[in-house]
Amino acid sequence: MDFLALLYAQMDRILMPFYRFPDNPVAGYYLGTFILALGCVITGKYSASLAFRLNKGKITRDTHETEHFHALSIEALKAGDKAAYTACNSIANEACGNAFFSQVALSASYLWPVFIALGWMQYRFGEVDSGLPFSIPLAGDTAGYAVTFILCYIFARILYGKMTA
Repeated sequence: MDFLALLYAQMDRILMPFYRFPDNPVAGYYLGTFILALGCVITGKYSASLAFRLNKGKITRDTHETEHFHALSIEALKAGDKAAYTACNSIANEACGNAFFSQVALSASYLWPVFIALGWMQYRFGEVDSGLPFSIPLAGDTAGYAVTFILCYIFARILYGKMTA
């Protein structure tokens, strides 16, 4: 059995009771999808916190190096030393780029659970379309699992943010 099949089987065991809890299958679908989305929000938050803790020293060093060499480059510019300015500015730009991409990687750690959840939803609900109470131009009046999951995910992020603030 491959890794994804094993993972999806475990997700089935945990998540399907939420999908089957209400008697109404539509309500069960939205409840289960919301619980899945909330799990993604919480997992992403804790993995981003862990990633930040593991990389805090490097991010802090890169940020301080950026500030330090930027200040030195400004001083060199004021002193009229173009060679020193260019050297310091180059080091500051490299440190700034390192800090920026570390922050981008931290941001991505919030989202990795979403891709696993969407994969499971495709495995489970790939053939199911949900009816919408309105029609979207060029899309119609139905939405697939991805649309409903993303809407639940946005709602879960807002709710989680308000609960933890």
